Amino acid sequence: MAGMFDDLIPGNKGGAISFDDLIPQAKGRHLTFEEGQKLLEEEERAKRMASLPGKVGAFTSSAVEGLPVVGPYVLDKTQRAAAMLANALGNPDASAEDARAVTQQAQEENPYTSLAGTVTGAVGGSVPLAAALPSAFGAGAGGLLVRTIGSGLGGSGLAMADAAARGEDIGEAGLYGGAFGLAAPGAGYLIGKGGAALKDFIRNQRIAKAAGTTPYALSKINQAMTADAIDPATLRAQLDQLGPEGMIADLGGNLQRRLSGLANMPGEANRMVRTALDARQAGANARLATGLDDTIGRAAIPSQIDDALKAAQRQVGQQYDEVFKNARAVDTSKIAEGLESKAVNLRGDAQSAMQKVRSMLNITGADALDPNPGTLFQTRQAIDGMLETETNSKAIGALRDVRRQIDETLSSAVPGIKDVDAQFAELAKQRQALERGQTVLGEGRSVPRPSELADEATAGALPSGTLVGPSGVTARMRQGARAEIDRILGNNANDVAKLNQLIKSEGDWNRSRLATLFGQDKADRLFGVLDNELKFAQTRHIATGNSVTAGRGEEIRDLGGKVADGFGVRDAYAAGGLMGGARGAAMKLADKLIGGARQAGRQAKNASLAEAITGQRQALVDALIDANASKADPRQLDQLARALIYGSPTLLPR
Repeated sequence: MAGMFDDLIPGNKGGAISFDDLIPQAKGRHLTFEEGQKLLEEEERAKRMASLPGKVGAFTSSAVEGLPVVGPYVLDKTQRAAAMLANALGNPDASAEDARAVTQQAQEENPYTSLAGTVTGAVGGSVPLAAALPSAFGAGAGGLLVRTIGSGLGGSGLAMADAAARGEDIGEAGLYGGAFGLAAPGAGYLIGKGGAALKDFIRNQRIAKAAGTTPYALSKINQAMTADAIDPATLRAQLDQLGPEGMIADLGGNLQRRLSGLANMPGEANRMVRTALDARQAGANARLATGLDDTIGRAAIPSQIDDALKAAQRQVGQQYDEVFKNARAVDTSKIAEGLESKAVNLRGDAQSAMQKVRSMLNITGADALDPNPGTLFQTRQAIDGMLETETNSKAIGALRDVRRQIDETLSSAVPGIKDVDAQFAELAKQRQALERGQTVLGEGRSVPRPSELADEATAGALPSGTLVGPSGVTARMRQGARAEIDRILGNNANDVAKLNQLIKSEGDWNRSRLATLFGQDKADRLFGVLDNELKFAQTRHIATGNSVTAGRGEEIRDLGGKVADGFGVRDAYAAGGLMGGARGAAMKLADKLIGGARQAGRQAKNASLAEAITGQRQALVDALIDANASKADPRQLDQLARALIYGSPTLLPR
């Protein structure tokens, strides 16, 4: 038989090649030339079918055939179209039957590829049906029972229609389809939830590793953030508002309680949390002082400012000697007549005040008016002193009227005196403003309302008398208010809550007052500094305070710790006698042996949580944001699983 190829293959002279070498199926068999040639053709066709084009054909044809209901019809049309194309390309013998044979052989030679195609077709065809008729495929409205019944009916109907299209047993298909349809909603839900959880687990492993933490830490922080309704997208902005000393634990009550659980369990997490909180608390006073200085400027000592203003007044007072060198004599007769008239008509304190001023206009020891402008100047100063102590409104009004007359007379007789008066009055107003500023954060009746303070600040900016340019009154009010804040801080630095109460008050008046003096932006920043320190103090109190709350106990249990010893050996003995005590002791020993390994693992995980929740590293914040932003949607896998289940009856051999 070896020589039978001599004429076909020149290199085979002498029988070097036989069918046994070319076709493994011919080994040991006696074949004719025609039989060998047929086997050779079949071998070549099998090789072509096992190649990439063959696998593609097997997958494609199986996917088309796997389409529910319409699969056989579409495949038949496709095979007929292929035969027509072959006829057009010069192969008149090609037929649909040949195309079917090629399709069948490709599927037989590539069973796994064919199965993948069939599954793809079944699932791909079920997805649009489920989307178009959700109630019939377990995805409509209603409870699980309603959706399950609808899904069972829809699955049975689909399987029966598909069986009819394939010429198979409709009844059997309906039973299979109904069974699969009944299972689809529940199974799809479980698969969707499980698949999403697995995807999230794998993703969180990657995210946590990149952030230098553990998935456990990310999970526990995320749980607390969700309970606190914290939007992960705003996480960085909220931490930036707290400043560099802020912790993730500061952002919400549930996060604070999670920190409390760590701070009250034995292990490394306890030490890490308390060390971080104590270190932050130790720097509270310095942070407050720096924050205030950076926001509204450094505080000055009011007494030193007042001493400097009084010294400036003394220097200004020396200028009066210069202006009086050019003074002219004064005629105070009209002023005297007015005083005498008022002294006749007024009574009480007002009458006494007018009589006292009238006597000041005379030459000392004589009953005659003094023409010396210096005497009139001294009289004006005496009236200023009387006004500082006078409380009677009639007397105050009369004194102010006569002072105005004296001031006008001096202005005419002493050139330049009004300029010196303006300087002296400006310094006096600044001294008053310094004192006023120290009262604006109080609560008494003398404290100005925000609108009143705004009016005072506006008026205080106007220059005094003949001066040009803004007054320093408002600046002195700011200094007074800043000094008062410094005083409050010095007396209450260790009680941040009281400090907040004193500076911020119950309402928003102090915020408005500070906004008037320092500007809205600085007032907001100042209150932000106080709010942050109050939040820091609250976090520490919740975590390390002595009171053991129910919330803290729940956190400890959630983190794998024990709140208190439970049913002990003595309790077991009291309840069950000697045998009960022995069982209790045995169980306690077992818990100790088994729990030791568990506890070591818990402590390691809680240490990673403590490190994460007491900080705000950029990589960690990014990880928290990513972990929430890209959570897997179980509905997608649920839909895919239901589609696969609905298409499964078409995959069953019947």
